[in-house]
Amino acid sequence: MGWKFWKNDERPQDTAPAEPPRLQDDVPFQLRVEDVFSITGRGTVVTGRVLAGVVRVNDSVAVQRGGAEVLRTVVTAVEMFRRTTDRATAGDNVGLMLHGVERSDVQQGDVLTH
Repeated sequence: MGWKFWKNDERPQDTAPAEPPRLQDDVPFQLRVEDVFSITGRGTVVTGRVLAGVVRVNDSVAVQRGGAEVLRTVVTAVEMFRRTTDRATAGDNVGLMLHGVERSDVQQGDVLTH
């Protein structure tokens, strides 16, 4: 059998390599809340995966439950993998620190939007 087993000469030669998906910054930000933590002296942190768009420090976000806006707050910090950053894009697993929010104000399953 030998090494020629892996060679495939029947593949068309004019195919271009697939391009990776491009992130769009112009779509509205969305994050589904997976967990909520309260950090003494700092505030409330929600964790989850950014579903769409971009969120930055000092962005105003709305917490929605069942399609209705529950409250509006400001993102004071963005953290990924124990590293502080200034923004998160679609696909990132993040923790967002929210200003003036109690742990009981946000639940698992809520959605954060702009």
